[in-house]
Amino acid sequence: MDKEVKPPKISDKTMKEMAEFFMKTSVPRIIEKRKKEKEEKEND
Repeated sequence: MDKEVKPPKISDKTMKEMAEFFMKTSVPRIIEKRKKEKEEKEND
């Protein structure tokens, strides 16, 4: 049962759109989390 797994062919345009989506959704959340952690350390 050796089935070769091939990644789907993703065009550059699609990759760019995925990156932009990630930037809009995940990055602000990550920045907010880091900011909170930094503030908590400063308040100790």
